[in-house]
Amino acid sequence: MQIKLVQIFILTLIIAGCASQKRIVPSPQSGSTREIIHSYPGTDSSVVKKAIDYSKKVGVDFERQNQAKQLLDRGLRTFAAAESLQSCIQNPSPNERTFFQIYENWINQALSKEGPLKLREEYKPHRLQQIVLTVLDSASQITYRGKLLDPFNLEIRGLLIKIYMKQGELTHGHEYYTHAIEELKRLLLIDKSNPYIYEKLGECYFALNDWANSYQCFHEAERVLNSVKLFELPSTGALDTTRLVYYLHRQGEAKMRSYDSNGAIAVLSRAMQLTNSHETKRQLQLILDWINWDDGNIRASEIRDQIRRLEADNRFREARAQYLDLLKLLRSDRAKNEINWKIASIEYNVLGRKNEALARLFLVIQSIHKNPVKEKLHEIYLKDYAAMCYSVGIDYLNRHEFRLAYIYFNQSSQIEWDHQGDCFYQLAHLSRDHPAEAIRLSLRALDFMSQLSQAKIRSLYQLLAISYKRMGEFDNANKYFQDWVNLKNITKNEL
Repeated sequence: MQIKLVQIFILTLIIAGCASQKRIVPSPQSGSTREIIHSYPGTDSSVVKKAIDYSKKVGVDFERQNQAKQLLDRGLRTFAAAESLQSCIQNPSPNERTFFQIYENWINQALSKEGPLKLREEYKPHRLQQIVLTVLDSASQITYRGKLLDPFNLEIRGLLIKIYMKQGELTHGHEYYTHAIEELKRLLLIDKSNPYIYEKLGECYFALNDWANSYQCFHEAERVLNSVKLFELPSTGALDTTRLVYYLHRQGEAKMRSYDSNGAIAVLSRAMQLTNSHETKRQLQLILDWINWDDGNIRASEIRDQIRRLEADNRFREARAQYLDLLKLLRSDRAKNEINWKIASIEYNVLGRKNEALARLFLVIQSIHKNPVKEKLHEIYLKDYAAMCYSVGIDYLNRHEFRLAYIYFNQSSQIEWDHQGDCFYQLAHLSRDHPAEAIRLSLRALDFMSQLSQAKIRSLYQLLAISYKRMGEFDNANKYFQDWVNLKNITKNEL
């Protein structure tokens, strides 16, 4: 009888214990498990269940938080090591010894508790860039484990996004940017007031050449930045115009990449008005000038840049052929003149097609004379044309084709350039059989005395003395004869 009473008492305790705690028991019908909910005095079981379900959505227990923070610290250290290694590579004078010191320190920290020493040898790829990617991959894995433990830790998510974007930047791998976009979109579900999230989304889409989404994200970043400022106290300071200008800058670039020249110009012009930085204004103006090179014909500007790379590689024949094709796409006389000048320069200086070059550049000169608006390149066109004419004149002079030489020297003399005096010098000597003309041209040449050598000045004095003598003007003849003698003596003494 006593034994039965003891058994009943023990059974009662077991039943009471089971009723007072949460347990998982198998379901007799399905074989699966069902959750036994805590019984809290004065509460309904449905209320307790809702509270348990809610807690799973908003946080994790302290132990998991602590483990996640430890992984976050390791992820931060590993990411910092990767950035230090990358900065070593980007240094103009890379120090390989410093690079491997940083790398060895990271290995000692990363593997001291995770594997035998022989495993460290596997972390030494041959190429420096591959080492950086290896460290970044380790940072990614560590941080991702932290996210699984505590998905509510925003610092962990932020670090993971940074790592993905850095991996995408170094490898041009679309999958990394896609991972970053997914994480950023999850952040937007809980915070739509942070312009930084939209900014990073815009950068990811930009890296993926998704110009429409990139523009939209930077536009949203601008809107949010302006909106959240309304909730700040006046004492906190003015709007971050540097950040705002950056958002407008990237919007303009996205519009430009999608060939919307009007949209790009509108946004970039707003950025120009907001910034006080001379360097930023200069950069924005360069972009605007690039867009407006052929009246907003962005595709033409892109082709011009591609052809310039051919020139830089000394592939001049290909460059000329592609410039000729580009001419057919151009809208403005300004752009056409520049490309014709580029073609003429290649023809004259590289291909030896001087006559074609002169004819082409002469059309450019005629065009700019009709244009009342002076461009920066106009002076260069004129000087190059003058130099070509002078050079051709010398060629004809050496071949004793004096009439043709006179034509090209005369053409060159009509343009203000560094050797205008030389043109009149050559014309004066070609006119030596006509004293009056020889005098006129010699005096014109002496107007540019600073451009002439002493030998040419002395020769002009001699020509003037002879020409004035033939004209019967003996006083002038004697004057230039004395100048010739004096300069000749000075030159001898100098020698």
